[in-house]
Amino acid sequence: MKRKEIREGLCPGQLAGSVAAGLQDLADPVYQAFFARLVPEGEVLGVKMPALRTWVKGLSEEERQSFMTHLPHRYVEENQAHVLMINEMREFGAAADALRRFAPFADNWAVTDALNPRAFRCDPDTESLACELLRDDNPYAVRMGMLILMRRFLKTDPHLPQILAVRRSHDTLAMMTAWFLAELAVHDPEAVLDVIDALDWATAKRLGQKVRDSRRIGQNVKDRISEACRSRRPMPVR
Repeated sequence: MKRKEIREGLCPGQLAGSVAAGLQDLADPVYQAFFARLVPEGEVLGVKMPALRTWVKGLSEEERQSFMTHLPHRYVEENQAHVLMINEMREFGAAADALRRFAPFADNWAVTDALNPRAFRCDPDTESLACELLRDDNPYAVRMGMLILMRRFLKTDPHLPQILAVRRSHDTLAMMTAWFLAELAVHDPEAVLDVIDALDWATAKRLGQKVRDSRRIGQNVKDRISEACRSRRPMPVR
C-alpha cells in the first residue's frame, strides 16, 4: 500500500503516530550511544541532524500539522523535528503561536538550539516574543528567548539588561549566558568587559573558557576577558 493511501485511512491521532514512527527507520545505534551521552535528560533514537532535516522536508503539510498538534513527543529527535518545522514557517504569527505551544515541552539544549525560524528574521514583533520567552518558567523556553535575541539582535541591540536579568540557577541558562556573551565579544568586547562583574562565578568561568576556545576573537581580547573573569569576586548564582 502506498504512503498516501495509508495516510488517508488514518485518523489524526493515528497519523501523528505513523509519522513519528518513520523516524525509527533513520536511527543509527552508534550515534544513539554517542547522542545519549550528550543529552542524558532525554530519550534518543539516534537520528543525525542531516537525516532529520531531510525527513522533515519530505513530510506533507497534513503530516506536519498532525505531528505538531500532538504533544508531548517521546523522543528528543521528535522535539528537534518539531522545531525544524517551526523554522520553516513563513508567517510570523503562525510560527510564534507554534513556538508558544511547544515551549512548555522543551527540555534540553539539543532541542532549543535547533531553533532559528525564518519568519523571525525580519518581523518587528520578534523582539517582544523573545522577551516574552525570557519571562517563562521553563528554563529551556528562556534559553530559546535568549537564542532568538542572540541570532537576531546581537549586532544591533544585544538587550544586555534583559540577558543579565535572567536567573541563572539552572545550568542551561548559565551556559547560554556565557555563550551569548562570548558571541557578543566577537563584535563588541568592551560591552562584555563592562558586565563581567555582574556575573556569578560559574557563568564568568564558562565565559572565560568559551572566549579562549573561540577562533573569531583576537588574542588581546581573549587575554583581557579571561583575566577579568579570573579576577572578579565570586558571587552567588542568581
